[in-house]
Amino acid sequence: MMKIFISFVMTFLWIQLSFGFEGKYKAKNFEEAKKNETTQLQFVVTSTKVGIFSSDVDGYAKEFSYSAEVDSKKNIINNMKVVIPVMSMDTDGEGRDEKLHNLCLSHDKFPTIEVLIPGNLFLNKGKTIEVLGDVTIRGKKKKAVVEIQGDLKDGVLVVSGKSSWSLKEMEIPDPSIAVAKLSDEIRINFKIKHSLK
Repeated sequence: MMKIFISFVMTFLWIQLSFGFEGKYKAKNFEEAKKNETTQLQFVVTSTKVGIFSSDVDGYAKEFSYSAEVDSKKNIINNMKVVIPVMSMDTDGEGRDEKLHNLCLSHDKFPTIEVLIPGNLFLNKGKTIEVLGDVTIRGKKKKAVVEIQGDLKDGVLVVSGKSSWSLKEMEIPDPSIAVAKLSDEIRINFKIKHSLK
């Protein structure tokens, strides 16, 4: 009887100290997504025109959802998942976006990109760690290194990070044309602010 009671107490405490959360971000347009300073998912490629002039082309996910498990006793989060609808990815250029959605990411067959960042991420502001995450893109699971940091203060969770992906390694068709060559590297930057209250 005592063992059952102890087991019940331990389970109760674990439930109180460990919990999951989820949230969703949505912007009306490219500009709103770009200007958001608390929650944002940005992707950047370099475009070189006529082999001479290079410039960065940035895009933003106007919509994405996220979830994670939190252990408040140990002050860590585990298994953070981010789901991005392909059609929400916006580079502020109609022609570019059409290529991105159709040629590069085949949104009709693969409507979302999913990123899973495993734990344990210690919530310690200013401390950055590298983790190996899973990216499901165009129906295939790929590995990606993610630099990430988190902070939990007064019930508000802030997580930010960056990653670098390769078009070739991710098996994303190259949308380059003769006069405009895109870099193989895609730079990802993200930040999420979420109230746990």
